[in-house]
Amino acid sequence: MGELGYLGLGYLGAGIGAGLVVMGAARSIATAVAAAVEGTARQPEADQKIKGNMQLFIFLIEGLGIIGLGVAYVVALNLGLPKH
Repeated sequence: MGELGYLGLGYLGAGIGAGLVVMGAARSIATAVAAAVEGTARQPEADQKIKGNMQLFIFLIEGLGIIGLGVAYVVALNLGLPKH
């Protein structure tokens, strides 16, 4: 396989990695929101406390997703650099 083939496989891997990061973050956020909605349905008087805790974890998950996308982006950009 030539140099261009490895470059293409690298881009493909970076794209698949970015997609997996986004899917994982979306699933985690959906699970956290579903648990918060269920908790609010069971105890409506604790809705503000549940909402605050849910938002904290959603922000952390979203931050990890953004970091993962950044890593995939950096990998994709560094694939075309000439070798020394």
